[in-house]
Amino acid sequence: MVKKLYYENVYTKEFIANIIEVKEKEGRFHIVLDQTAFYPEGGGQPNDLGKIDDLVIEYVYEENQMIYHVAGQAPAEFQNVKCVIDWERRFDHMQQHLGQHILSACFEKLFDGETVGFHLSTDTVTVDITMENMVPAQAEKIEYLANQIVFNNLHVHQHYPDQEDLKKMPLRKPPKVSENIRIIEVDQFDYSPCGGTHPNYTGEVGIIKIRRWEKMKGSIRVEFLCGNRALKDYYWKNNSINKISALLSIKDTDASEGVERIYNEYNQLKKDMKNLKDQLTDYEADLLYKNSTVHKHTRLLVKMFEDRDINELRILSAKIVSNPDIVVLFGVKHDSKAQMLFSRSKEIDINMNQLFKEVAPMIDGKGGGNPQTAQGGGSDIGNLEGALLAAQQIIKNRYL
Repeated sequence: MVKKLYYENVYTKEFIANIIEVKEKEGRFHIVLDQTAFYPEGGGQPNDLGKIDDLVIEYVYEENQMIYHVAGQAPAEFQNVKCVIDWERRFDHMQQHLGQHILSACFEKLFDGETVGFHLSTDTVTVDITMENMVPAQAEKIEYLANQIVFNNLHVHQHYPDQEDLKKMPLRKPPKVSENIRIIEVDQFDYSPCGGTHPNYTGEVGIIKIRRWEKMKGSIRVEFLCGNRALKDYYWKNNSINKISALLSIKDTDASEGVERIYNEYNQLKKDMKNLKDQLTDYEADLLYKNSTVHKHTRLLVKMFEDRDINELRILSAKIVSNPDIVVLFGVKHDSKAQMLFSRSKEIDINMNQLFKEVAPMIDGKGGGNPQTAQGGGSDIGNLEGALLAAQQIIKNRYL
């Protein structure tokens, strides 16, 4: 059985060990040491990283009471190899993991919320809590109590109790194993079975901050940050608030109200612009309808546009053909592409989809639609006007 140094001294950053086994699997080398401070992945906590001599350790896992350190190369030496833990990563995991213990205990003590899930990654930390919902006032109470536990710098103990002692402990949750049970105690505040790594004092966790939460099935998922992660999160948020307050010439405490005011003004301007745009489109539609040519009691509108949005032209076309007895043939040159939009009034018996497909090859185009409206685009922008004129001629010769 491998000696687990991370349980004897969680602050071990470097150690000397002997390699007792190497297995090669799919080009990777799985190394077993006689003792290790590398924590293997498990219990929601990611594995440690680091080096064994010059070998970069990519992954660490436990299998059949053996801890395997995965490297891309075979070791050159087997005796007295120097092992170094990526301490920044390890300490980050320690902060987040103990922070989770504290936060979970606060959820249970204040709102009877049981922790049923825990996930720790390089970017996020979440717990799943058996609460139907949570309001900001509840989150503030939980945060406050959790941070009082941090500020009081309580001692964190690890116990390996026998069954009699285990029965006396007010466990937050029952252990998942029946042997070698390890209990993490936060100085009479919380008792929880756990195989992870934690600081010796709660003060090392640093500030605990709830970032957001969302409803799940029968629970809520709470995202939070501890220690250095919380500090980094504060950096960018503080910088953002300072920039916003400087831009709006207001106090940082008024930033939220300032942004809300700008947002409401922006939405009102959008509404005003839409109304003006609708009025302008109505005016343009009326003008184009009146200026269209008449051929045997049917109006024909053939028009080219430069860099006009096809969606705007679709609205314009719909307004025009809402009038009686008119056919619209629009062409658009936009971003070195040719686009066409054909439409007609509902009482005119011309299949615009069929017409479009007949002239679309002239612009190397594709598209389609229905008997009343069709559109599409092609690459031959130089022949766009010719395609429109061809469509106009087909209408005059075949349908009118």
